[in-house]
Amino acid sequence: MQIDYAFLCDAAAESGGKIHALGIGFERINLRQLPAVHPRAVAVVRFSFNRDDLGAHAFRVRISDADGRDVTTPVEGTITLALSGDADRGRANMVVELVQMDLRTAGPHEVAITLGDRELASLPFEVVVGS
Repeated sequence: MQIDYAFLCDAAAESGGKIHALGIGFERINLRQLPAVHPRAVAVVRFSFNRDDLGAHAFRVRISDADGRDVTTPVEGTITLALSGDADRGRANMVVELVQMDLRTAGPHEVAITLGDRELASLPFEVVVGS
């Protein structure tokens, strides 16, 4: 399995294998004060896989601050990887909404995306107050 790309954005949807996204690749959330609730962001991951990866895989998306504290309830689910016809490789998209982030500290934060026991992507972002 290989990551083709991963990013945070303001909004995203998948249609026919394509990703449609707005506000792609942000790395900073600017706030007037803390604590604050950031209403919504979206994590997008596109990865390639082969026949060895087929089947159902549990995934988890966790957002944490620099102290490792969850800033929202982790998103968990299952993705099933399948190939069509006699293809040897395939691609899959994950579009995960991250809602009601309870931001209490400034500084580094991270969105960690795991598939099974493997970390697919780590998407860092910074929380900045007063900018």
